Amino acid sequence: MMVGSLGIALAPALAEAASSTSSTSSVHVTASAAASSSASAFTKKAAEQHKIIFSGNVVRHHTSAAGPNPTLGFTPVGFDTSAYGVELLVAPTGLTTGSATVTVDWGDSSAVTTQTVTSSTTSVTVDHEYSQLGAYTVTITINDGQGDSATQSATAFTAGSEYTAYTPTRILDTRKGIGAPAAAVGAGKTLSLQVAGAGASGDTIPSGITAVVLNVTAVSPTANGVLTVYGDEDAYGDQETLPTTSNVNYKTGQNVPNLVIVPVGANGVVDFHNGGSKGNTQILADVAGYFTADQNTDKYVGISPARILDTRHGTGTGKVAKIPANGSVTLTVAGSDNGTIPAAGVDAISMNLTVVNGTKNGVITAYPDGEATVPTVSNVNYSAGQTIANMSIVKVGEDGKVVLYNNSSGTVDLIADANGYFSSTTTVATASAYLPFDSPERYVDTRATDNSSPIEGAVPTGTPIGVPIAEYSYETAEVFNATVVSPTGNGFLSLYPYNPSSASAVPSTSNLNYLTGQTVPNLAITELGSTLDPKYDGYDFGLYLGGKGTSQVIVDWFGEFQDQ
Repeated sequence: MMVGSLGIALAPALAEAASSTSSTSSVHVTASAAASSSASAFTKKAAEQHKIIFSGNVVRHHTSAAGPNPTLGFTPVGFDTSAYGVELLVAPTGLTTGSATVTVDWGDSSAVTTQTVTSSTTSVTVDHEYSQLGAYTVTITINDGQGDSATQSATAFTAGSEYTAYTPTRILDTRKGIGAPAAAVGAGKTLSLQVAGAGASGDTIPSGITAVVLNVTAVSPTANGVLTVYGDEDAYGDQETLPTTSNVNYKTGQNVPNLVIVPVGANGVVDFHNGGSKGNTQILADVAGYFTADQNTDKYVGISPARILDTRHGTGTGKVAKIPANGSVTLTVAGSDNGTIPAAGVDAISMNLTVVNGTKNGVITAYPDGEATVPTVSNVNYSAGQTIANMSIVKVGEDGKVVLYNNSSGTVDLIADANGYFSSTTTVATASAYLPFDSPERYVDTRATDNSSPIEGAVPTGTPIGVPIAEYSYETAEVFNATVVSPTGNGFLSLYPYNPSSASAVPSTSNLNYLTGQTVPNLAITELGSTLDPKYDGYDFGLYLGGKGTSQVIVDWFGEFQDQ
């Protein structure tokens, strides 16, 4: 198939025929920078989420007046190590004679942890992994066995969050005064949206959420620009600063959507900053779900990217046919991908939607089957002839289906590539909770030349690249916003699990499509490779460009899923 002869972006189907070929390029992987960045970022982000606060005094007990250590005690420090894990550092005090036993009751009916300390012990470290998210009373006791003991308790909060799917609802429309005054957002200005308490009447978004899933659309901008969406406060109520990341890149007059997963702090507010622009823009935001620290909601199960719908080939529909004007296709999600997605218990599906061959301008709306009316929301905004992708997390109907509605006077082909699902009943070992980062970070920027990015130099097409990012196997998937910048030819970008033993394997799916010179972003929830990369002593994701030429690539990192 020829690329770019008609000025049409590559459809994801081209990835089906992709193969690994060597290309001459200046791109290189800076392994040490990636490894150190991953380790420090994870530790820093987890520590920012929750610390275990030991308030009040250590309670001392003396059952013997002649006890050898009358001032026996300890100084505790605790913090989260992962979505489900905590670590305590216990420094004994007042132990002048003999030894003592430190015990930790984790508050979840599991076996207590025991350590022996002596007068020369500076501190001991104990770790624990909870099986469920929540708040637990942790009790530390030190006992010298000779009548002296001390105890102290604290509440430990796990750092992870689980998902609640939501029927899509528009909570911000600056054109109509929904969620904010009816006015475009000016250049360099920031709009603050109260997310907690917003939503459908009788089913509002609760307070205390940790992150929210929004489809954000820049509408009718008067100049080129970038939208950055971020939490107004962190979990402790401290004001967040504007991050150096981006979510929506737009040009004058374009309506550009992108999915965002945004951390939500103590005040329940999310900020939208209109940057890099000399003009103003209208902004829409449609909520698709949210994360909370509550257990027994939905965990995420990542899968290798799988095409579950392609109307051009009859995949997922049983017949080759475009979606008609103002018509829809109903997609059975449950049991798809040859049963990789289970037949029951799927509450939401994570999938990349790609519009191809639209004959008129239009909008795709995705929603759970069984709704009485089409929600007034959008997932993909497209122009006639445009190939454009947008990530979507869609609530699944009780019958295991979703509806994809074409709001257009023309027909269109539609592709859906699934990358995972959310379920409260899954027994899959890698089912994961989400750990949102208070402050997102720019992880990859191939324009860099100072070894600050794990990949530097324009990325060639036809060359799979493994990018190291995770230190531990329990880091199952990452939330990225990927952006191609200054491509020299038409093409597509795929992010996927990368295993060194099958380095040449690339998926038959894509995350975004682009034309020469375009800047195109898209959210991606990317599962990581399952085998350790001995070259970097970590776990990788794959980055692949199909098409022609080269492109600069930016990957902003917003959080990760962890199964322990």
